[in-house]
Amino acid sequence: MNVYWFQDSKIGHLKQVQALLDQLKKEMKFSLFTINLSHQKDLSQLLHDQHQFNTSTMLIGAGHDVYSGILRAKKYLEKLINEDIFSIAVLRPSYKLSSFDLVIAPEHDFRKRRFPKNVISFQGSLAATSQETVDEGKALIAIGGLSKHYKFDQEILMKQIHYILSMHPKHEFKIFNSRRTPEELNLKLTDNLGNYQNAKLVHFNSSAPNMFEDCLKESALKFVTPDSANLVFESLSTQGQTYLVQIEDPSYRRIFGAKKIRDSMNELVLSKRVGVVSILNKKGGVCISKLERPSLHFEPLAEVEKAAFSIMKFMNQQK
Repeated sequence: MNVYWFQDSKIGHLKQVQALLDQLKKEMKFSLFTINLSHQKDLSQLLHDQHQFNTSTMLIGAGHDVYSGILRAKKYLEKLINEDIFSIAVLRPSYKLSSFDLVIAPEHDFRKRRFPKNVISFQGSLAATSQETVDEGKALIAIGGLSKHYKFDQEILMKQIHYILSMHPKHEFKIFNSRRTPEELNLKLTDNLGNYQNAKLVHFNSSAPNMFEDCLKESALKFVTPDSANLVFESLSTQGQTYLVQIEDPSYRRIFGAKKIRDSMNELVLSKRVGVVSILNKKGGVCISKLERPSLHFEPLAEVEKAAFSIMKFMNQQK
């Protein structure tokens, strides 16, 4: 099979498609070609030059900018070859949903969980599942940053981090920032973490390849800010306990961001799949932190495995 991966520049999109392709690779053999439409002017020429004939084709990608490219590529290849061509949109396109053979999209993108026939739904986001045993002495804090869905309060977050570290003095912490973390907050973290011998700040642009993913797999405790659903569900796809860290003033009503994100996060909290580090207002304007632990009865999420199985089943039915 030929697999053409249509890419944009968004890390969240790339990581989810990569996780899905890695899982499919365990079940089938294929030749992978990547296409970045911002760098590729003549799509038809590229397809003609790279295409291996006498085999089926998958066109796949995530992100608004790539969906039209997938549909254009399918239209061109249908004139060129007679073999099966499968167009797959990862995440929900904002248009022409029915034009794709399959749409692999999160449940929260569909009102009342009503899914068209060509939709394979999953919870949250796609991430590789890890059954790796955790190190009970290791922990992680993952910090997002500014988002259109969030009122990111740096002072609240610093209080939360101090609370987490003081509550777990025997754990070895790695604290990861991200591309969206404000530089002012990075400076505060650098200045304040010197008070803790059990914590180390790891900058996203200076860490070794896959360092974050490796730490996520081995850490028994994972504290993540809820501004990135991808990060939350990546953590939930590993062993250990995941906690959401409230990053907004308690007087701000949209505690977990935009409605569909808030609903998704609240479902995790209510089911106790995640723990919560929250901020409570007390009389006199005093804010205190509170830690609620998750249930220990959940296995790591395996959404990418379910999605890959459904894709394989669909393609086999078309033969």
